[in-house]
Amino acid sequence: MSNQHIVLQAAVYTAQRIIAEQPKNRVFHNLHHTITVLEGAGKIGRAENLKEVELQMVLLAAVFHDLGHIECYSGHEEVSKRLANEWLTAQNYPEEKIAMILGCIGATRIPQNPKNILEEVVCDADLIHLSFESYPIYREMLRSEWEKELGLVYTDEEWIANNNKFLMEHSYFTAYGKNTLEPKKVNVSNIYS
Repeated sequence: MSNQHIVLQAAVYTAQRIIAEQPKNRVFHNLHHTITVLEGAGKIGRAENLKEVELQMVLLAAVFHDLGHIECYSGHEEVSKRLANEWLTAQNYPEEKIAMILGCIGATRIPQNPKNILEEVVCDADLIHLSFESYPIYREMLRSEWEKELGLVYTDEEWIANNNKFLMEHSYFTAYGKNTLEPKKVNVSNIYS
């Protein structure tokens, strides 16, 4: 299977499962988020000059990183890893590459703790929306999702304060993240606090 073909096949597989199986109240962790992370992983991976095989692995990790949401909310990363492992194994994808992909998926658990450049790329892509001018929309989608899934209810002031704290404590890992995304994140924080 060609490099681009397996990523496309994985994207179709995960999209179909998300559409068919994911609870509809996942207004943040949905297909749009997966596509955003996939695009971000490609952009960041190319900016970090990843080799083609490395780029393929981060794209596969991006596609699978939140698929576990079809089964559970808390701890979804472990389910995502299991689902990725099952699908990639069925495609006869090399075990050592699967292990690296699973490491990338696991690294996205908050607080993020990447151990290598591939994991850094996927972590930065997972939180790329923090640098978007439309971040307040994402912030409110997450708020709605947490209320429905976790029963967490915040006043407007509490929610904005929690988000500003997260933005201040968060740092991107890659050079692209630090040089390109971080300044945009700071601007978003200043505008919408």
